[in-house]
Amino acid sequence: MDQIAGSLRRPRSAPGHICQIPPRSLGLSSMASQSTKNSNRRDQELAKNITPNDAPALASSFFKEGNVTPRRFEKEEALNVATSEPVLMFHPVDAVLKKHEMEMPLRQWIAHDVQESAINRGRIYQVTLQKASTLRKVTISYAIAKLLQHLSFNFQITQYSNSELQRLCCIDNFAVRVSNEQTELGWEVTGVDMINPPVHLQIMTEVYLSCNFFDVVSDEAFTGRTIMPNIISTYATPSDSGDSTAPNDESMLCHFLGLLLHGLFSGVDLVRIKPQALQVDERSYENEPLAKKSSERFCHVRGPDFSRSISVSGSVSKNSHGEEPVDVDLPCPLSTIGYSTSLSHVVTDLVDCGLGLFRSGGSYPSLEMAIADLCLLLEEPGRFLFEDFRLSQEGERIISCGKGNSRLYGRTAEAHLITDTFCRVASTGESEAFLIGGFSGTSLSPCRCGKTRLVQSVFEAVEAVDGLVVVQKFDEVSTLSPSSVVMSAFNELCLLVAKRSTPQELHAIYENLIVEFGANFHVLARALPNVLGMLSSCNASPFAKNETDDFNLANYSSLCFTLQRFMRVISSASRPIMLFLDDLQWADRRHIYTDDHAFCAAASLGLVHAVLSDMKGKSCMLFVGTYRDNEVGPDHIIFGFIKMLSQFNVPTSKIRLDGLTESDVNSMVSDAFRTLPRLCRSLSQVVFRKTNGNPYFVLEFLRSLVHRDIVKFCLRERRWKWDEAKVSAENITDNVLYLLSNKISGLSACTQTALKCASCFGIKIEKSIAQKLSCNSDYINLHSSLDDAVNGGFMDFDGTHYRFVHDKVREAAYDLINADFKDQFHFELGMAMHSSRVYKDSADALFVTIEQINHGVPSLLIGTSHQNAVAELNYEASVKSMHCANFTSAFDYIKAAVSLLSGDSWTTHYTVSLKYYLQLGKAAIPCGFMDEAKAALNKIIDGGKCLEDKIDAYFLLTAMQSCGTHTDEEIDMCVHVLRLLGEDIPTEGLELCQIVSAVNKTKQLIELESDEALLQMTKIRNNTRKIENIMKFYGHLGLISWFVTPKMHAFYMARFAHFCLKSQVGCKYLPSAFVAFGACLCNGLTNETFVGYRIGKIGLMILNRSELDMDEASKVYLAYYRELGVLFEPIQACVDMHRRGYEFGMQVGNTSLAGLHLCLAVHREIISGKKLQLLKAEIEFYLKLARQHSLTALKVLMQIYYRNVLTLIGEQLTCPVQQIQGTQYEEIDCTQEMMSSFFSGHFDRVNYLSKKWEASSDNTKLKVPIRVISVAFYTGLATTKLHRTKGFKSKQSLQHVWKKLLPVLVKAEEFSKWNFKHKASMLKAEYLSLTFKRDKAELEYECAVSSARLSKFIHEEGMACELAGMHYKHHGDKAKALELFCRAQKCYEAWGSQMKVDQMIVHQKDLL
Repeated sequence: MDQIAGSLRRPRSAPGHICQIPPRSLGLSSMASQSTKNSNRRDQELAKNITPNDAPALASSFFKEGNVTPRRFEKEEALNVATSEPVLMFHPVDAVLKKHEMEMPLRQWIAHDVQESAINRGRIYQVTLQKASTLRKVTISYAIAKLLQHLSFNFQITQYSNSELQRLCCIDNFAVRVSNEQTELGWEVTGVDMINPPVHLQIMTEVYLSCNFFDVVSDEAFTGRTIMPNIISTYATPSDSGDSTAPNDESMLCHFLGLLLHGLFSGVDLVRIKPQALQVDERSYENEPLAKKSSERFCHVRGPDFSRSISVSGSVSKNSHGEEPVDVDLPCPLSTIGYSTSLSHVVTDLVDCGLGLFRSGGSYPSLEMAIADLCLLLEEPGRFLFEDFRLSQEGERIISCGKGNSRLYGRTAEAHLITDTFCRVASTGESEAFLIGGFSGTSLSPCRCGKTRLVQSVFEAVEAVDGLVVVQKFDEVSTLSPSSVVMSAFNELCLLVAKRSTPQELHAIYENLIVEFGANFHVLARALPNVLGMLSSCNASPFAKNETDDFNLANYSSLCFTLQRFMRVISSASRPIMLFLDDLQWADRRHIYTDDHAFCAAASLGLVHAVLSDMKGKSCMLFVGTYRDNEVGPDHIIFGFIKMLSQFNVPTSKIRLDGLTESDVNSMVSDAFRTLPRLCRSLSQVVFRKTNGNPYFVLEFLRSLVHRDIVKFCLRERRWKWDEAKVSAENITDNVLYLLSNKISGLSACTQTALKCASCFGIKIEKSIAQKLSCNSDYINLHSSLDDAVNGGFMDFDGTHYRFVHDKVREAAYDLINADFKDQFHFELGMAMHSSRVYKDSADALFVTIEQINHGVPSLLIGTSHQNAVAELNYEASVKSMHCANFTSAFDYIKAAVSLLSGDSWTTHYTVSLKYYLQLGKAAIPCGFMDEAKAALNKIIDGGKCLEDKIDAYFLLTAMQSCGTHTDEEIDMCVHVLRLLGEDIPTEGLELCQIVSAVNKTKQLIELESDEALLQMTKIRNNTRKIENIMKFYGHLGLISWFVTPKMHAFYMARFAHFCLKSQVGCKYLPSAFVAFGACLCNGLTNETFVGYRIGKIGLMILNRSELDMDEASKVYLAYYRELGVLFEPIQACVDMHRRGYEFGMQVGNTSLAGLHLCLAVHREIISGKKLQLLKAEIEFYLKLARQHSLTALKVLMQIYYRNVLTLIGEQLTCPVQQIQGTQYEEIDCTQEMMSSFFSGHFDRVNYLSKKWEASSDNTKLKVPIRVISVAFYTGLATTKLHRTKGFKSKQSLQHVWKKLLPVLVKAEEFSKWNFKHKASMLKAEYLSLTFKRDKAELEYECAVSSARLSKFIHEEGMACELAGMHYKHHGDKAKALELFCRAQKCYEAWGSQMKVDQMIVHQKDLL
């Protein structure tokens, strides 16, 4: 031993090396450890080429330079990988030795600890001190074991004699360093030193507690400590230390370590017993199996008192020196003096390592395994170190898997995957989805290993980066609709934002929401009431007015759009959101929208999809959903949802959770029985084979074993014992519900009834409901029986709700109700709540009550005295649901109310029937149930007594769109109603002269009024409901006639404006009348265009002066900027107003109107030269939006624009454009193809399309101004191009350009130089160039280039440069032509047209 110490001894000032072990991962995310990884990256690079022989020199150099390298020896690296610890790191000694420490011999420290324990103190304080002392002793034990492992690893000390190893592991060979400052709980240990050889270990502890580690006595409060030991050796590693790869037998080292630890914990010297006390005849075991030898000899050695002594013989455990046996003591178990069974096992099994053939089966095969167990004692003292068995409840409590335990079994990789996804969302600011499938039963909350627990494990990491987590759960029989569950999640988000934000941040959110929603903030407040609570300090109440329009009710699309706009403000990269929805298999299956049945989405998941699929970068949310994949078929709505996410390019991750591995099951069994994992491995193997790793089966199987005493607690030994043969012979069912049903069947009748009642409400039931039901004679014991269910472990109680511990428990309780009488059971429960007037407590209580009653509607209510009352409750619930934007529930409630009406209700209950059927129509339309809506509204039209009672039904019928297109039926319906209201509207088409007469008559009437007089009409005078209805139907007629009957559009709008002027009624429909009529006067770019602009501008001013109505504002913007604004105002500004009109249309749920605004916005962007690649991505998103909302018109127009954009880029459309009937669509297609054909060089095609458009417009008599200008522009340029390129000399063609086409552009220039000056200049220049007026032509070319650049029409600037270049090329000025072609190329590159760039390159090459 002295030789060893001499060879290792070095001066204390020499540099040393440190074994640095950081804290074990406690399930924290990769995001939380990223900084650690970054800090170690440089050190890892430095250490790549270090060899063992370089260690001493490197240690010295690193000491001088202050550097660190993490590598040392290959064997060290292998060991560190096996123990999940990092490699050794070199540090200077002074870097870890502390100045504020004092050192004392270990024996002295033990004596002091014994003295402290002997002092009488208060019971609680005494228990706390004992726990502190035990934890310090385990810390010292761990440190000593690490020191011995260090020596064993670097030197072949296991080859030395027993006597040398015994001296090495002697208590007197160790000293303890403690802090100078003694706390109330004693001195904290800061280090452990081995005296000979001199090796030092600095202890750094990290305790994971929410409070002071020893402030509480409860075991559940202890979450453990992690030791980070730094081992400092003041000697150099010898180069001749032998073969480091040779296997070491550490049995005797472990044995002597066990003796040392026993002395450390017992605090008394061992009493030596003569070795002759043990006499065993080796020959009696010669022919026995080794297992039997070990077992029988183990029992013989220990006996009942376990205090006998043995002689460790060389024949039994002979060392390399073959020396004489060493007398040792076989100590008594530490459990006999009050220590935990786990700690006792660790020490006893260490001692057993030196018993040779007498060693027990549980003895340690290596020192490393003992260190792992000591580490477990430190990390989880509540389970392994501080036992507190409660025998009266042990059978149930012990199988709880440690309530409060945050451990995640077997799901670490999946947890990191979720965390990494959230990190990506937070860093990119773009939303993603993460879906987790798995069999039912794997998400039992106490198991800490299922789908739900997996997601919960990342919450801490999300909140660490200021993320917000919102959780909701779908329920199979919940009284809330699935869409309400999603809305509740976003509603809770408001409160969470308020809680986690500063007043300054909340004020910024408030301002952004006001900017986003404006005067319609009340729409958001109606959908998410908690937004007012979130902004309570910002005085948001004045914006939260509760006003609704009877006929412009928000629908499902508007709800989606509201959530999108809300999340644009709330979520960001600095405030990422995680939305977790559990049990998606119970999301509703209502198809709110479809596209040729290609895909569908539930109302609830559609809301989530709306946020995720918002335009890229608009929202920052990670959606996590879990579902039972064994309970969903291939046609389940989840897969439609996934397909929709894919079609909208939302990044989506999917994983599936299988059963646990054998190692994970061993961890579960260990935690359940509070037994070290290695001691219950054999039992875990049997359990794993029986359960296939299903965590729910594992727990239930263990509970059944405990219940039948196959696994039982031994009080004398204070540990769990089992018979593996009996466990192996046990059978386990694979039916979870059968297992639970049998268990519940053993409860009392009252408790079973309580569980059945609670199961009817879903996963939870409110305490207040249980209390009120207990007042009913049929449920008198409900409240107390629910408490019994809590005590039995079937439910939990959080103070306000009784909640089932797992879905499967609720399902088992629900299955106890006879399937044939379940509806009746629900109905009786609901009627008991009705008699107790539970529904009067709140809106939620109303929904809960009526959901139970409706199980018996109508079969159990028809003919009873409660029939009318229940019908009225359903109507009330429907109205409240509509107010909360819960449309599907509103529809279900009112449908139940209608089912309770009698067959002659229109005679006996006329008012009620009218009210119910109108509500049914209103509720069906937002859900997209058009057939149900039409049937209900037609009932009113057929059964109504007067037009006033029918008028609302008529308007709802006319406002319903079919697949996003308008039909002749709507026209006929509007005309029919207007005639019923007294308007003399012809039912057949009129001659052109009649239309012109009506237009002139109205124009003259307006010209008689001054602008101020027209603006004064905003004041309401002599207003009647009839007049408003007439104006409302005229307005709708104008909207649809523009598409369906363009010939009659001007007539209808003339009558509309004429009626407003005659009635002198100011209402919200007045601006639409003036703007629509003004747009009609612009037809064909006549001199009346300025008159139309004046009238339209007045209508726009009236709109701005009155209180904003989003529906009417969207219609006004459509008419004004479609016809007038595009002529007189910059086209880029028109794009912004069309986008605003789109937002208004979506907000009120008028998706058809919103789609028209999108189409016009994209068209204006195309003709104004927006970058083509941006347009391509934008149109692709709108095409998906059109499919999502079943907007056929939007889809067709976007396909037309998409084809045009691809052609301009130089790409080809792979799928054909869908055809749709209608002159307007044909003309739009024609003008778009003219543009792409011209830029492609197909000038003959342009002329052909021009003639086609001319014939179409002559037929309809509707010449949309912007189309007239576009056709004249491209036709004129195509004609001049044909003259230049093909040598046409037809003067008639040029005269056509000069006399017919050029005047159109000159007239347009009068309206807006910004939009049309460069176009007129280009056509003039081309004409002058071909007529040999070179100087004038060149001036016009320059004017066209500068005007296009000033107006930011980049594509037409390039066109002007190209045309000018062709002119100079024709006249032989190659230098000027080359310059212009280069400028054109740059413009086309900025525009994004590779096709035109290639053409310019060809032109330049021709000149070189």
